[in-house]
Amino acid sequence: MFRSVQWRIAVPFILLIVVSMGILGVYLTSFARNSQLDNLRSHLEKEARITAEASLLAFLSQGSDLDALAKKLGEQIDARITIIALDGKVLGDSQEDPSTMENHATRPEVKDALVSGLGKSTRYSTTVEQEMMYVAVPITNQGKILGVARVALPLVAVQHSVNQITLIISLAMVTTTLLAIVAAGLIARATTRPIREITKASRRIASGELGQKIPVRTKDETGQLAQAFNEMSSDLNKLVGDISTERTKLRTVLANMADGVIMADAEGKIVLANQATERLFNIREKDVITKHLIEVLRDHEAHEILKLCLKTTRTQTVQFDSVASKRFLRAIAIPIVEGKLTGALLLFQDLTELRNLQTMRRELVGNISHELRTPIAGIKAMVETLKDGAIDDKQAATDFLSRIDSEVDRLAQMVSELTELSRIETGKAELRMTPVDINVLIEEVATQLSPLAERQQVTLATNLATDLPIIKADNDRIRQTIINLVHNAIKFNHPGGRATVSTKVDRESVTVSVSDTGIGISKEDLPHVFERFYKADKARPKGGSGLGLAIAKHTIQAHGGSIWAQSEEGKGSTFSFSLPLKVTPDASNP
Repeated sequence: MFRSVQWRIAVPFILLIVVSMGILGVYLTSFARNSQLDNLRSHLEKEARITAEASLLAFLSQGSDLDALAKKLGEQIDARITIIALDGKVLGDSQEDPSTMENHATRPEVKDALVSGLGKSTRYSTTVEQEMMYVAVPITNQGKILGVARVALPLVAVQHSVNQITLIISLAMVTTTLLAIVAAGLIARATTRPIREITKASRRIASGELGQKIPVRTKDETGQLAQAFNEMSSDLNKLVGDISTERTKLRTVLANMADGVIMADAEGKIVLANQATERLFNIREKDVITKHLIEVLRDHEAHEILKLCLKTTRTQTVQFDSVASKRFLRAIAIPIVEGKLTGALLLFQDLTELRNLQTMRRELVGNISHELRTPIAGIKAMVETLKDGAIDDKQAATDFLSRIDSEVDRLAQMVSELTELSRIETGKAELRMTPVDINVLIEEVATQLSPLAERQQVTLATNLATDLPIIKADNDRIRQTIINLVHNAIKFNHPGGRATVSTKVDRESVTVSVSDTGIGISKEDLPHVFERFYKADKARPKGGSGLGLAIAKHTIQAHGGSIWAQSEEGKGSTFSFSLPLKVTPDASNP
């Protein structure tokens, strides 16, 4: 209870009210008692002086019965009256027999009356056995004291009156105290209401319910507090919204970046990793947070540039073959400095494809140079021979011109294939989509290449599905693709070998396969057979530009299909491609 501000405010006020009312009650009770006693004393003093005047007449009339006078006066004024001689002997008493009463010379009120003219005393009376108030005055005649007249009343009435007053005061105090407690509680509750509302609203904000508002009921400090809270809540809501928007933007950027991003703290521990990093290094962000970079990547080069970046607070760059990702990477470490160094940002760029492209470009230039050098050198040599006089030899000149024509055709074919490959790769080759019967194409190609198969002593066979549907495709380009595959199956076969062209269909595509029993392709060379100018030394011992399979791959891909190869060195190869039964939206316009 005392943890509540309401009760911390109310309880001190309640205690103050209770203590104050208690003190006030004691004071009022005491004041009432004393007031009653003072009134009683004043009343008894008047009655004592009247009794003294009456007793004086009895003293002056020798033989008067003072005891009878005392009893008569006591009955009239309803009080105990005692008439006492100077020596303390009781001469008359309204309630007792004077002869049986002891000497009163030692009574304090009697002594004071004889000395000062007025005596007062409140004490327990052994005669009547109760608390009494006594007032005594001297009986004088012309300055001479004849005796003492004493009037007494029991304090029972006074005490009863005081008790009634005390009860009234107590009831008033209790009622006032209860009302004051209730009022203090209500006032404290009303005073602390904005604090409770702020507390509830703050808890809602803490649970994520932003934009909380509380009513402003007053213009005092609590009202100003409520207004300040509302302004703070509004600003906080806007700030969190801005932060959330920026965080969403950052997450979107990080999630869609092709480059891997890792953020590390000043100790080199990972605090953030984007999705590209997860894919690149085959890790999960939640598993690597708070771990050191070297524990996660196990790449010495990345760890070293991070250390150097944190040490020098300068950007560091390195390119290396990553053991963790098995890729060629460029790593850039950028220090994060906000007053002091708080960490570093690492950017991992995958340069594998770029390096491969550079390698392919160099190889392409080298292959083209090599492919062009031989026929050009032959043509130049034959031209020089003709210029040196061989032109006069008609037979030699005819042979040289025939060979030059053959080499020029070879060069033209190579240029044509390069042009065709470039157009297909760049999407500039328009496919003329028409209904095509693949089985008919294969029969035509088999008929066309049968003489070549006979010369190579290779059996050319077909195994065609009878339920093959008509598909939409570029008839000429698919025909050329089949020719390239069958031609290779014949050219790279053994004498007495076999080349088989087969077809099959499923619910989504038509598949064409060309199998041979030739020399096969090694595992190292097989992934590269569809690259431009690629020739395996063992698998491609015979002539050719090395562009046929590359053109075939891009032609099939332009149709929305796929092409692949299976081979075992020394046991033959199978080249297959599939074409979709339904033309894709971009297949007719790659």
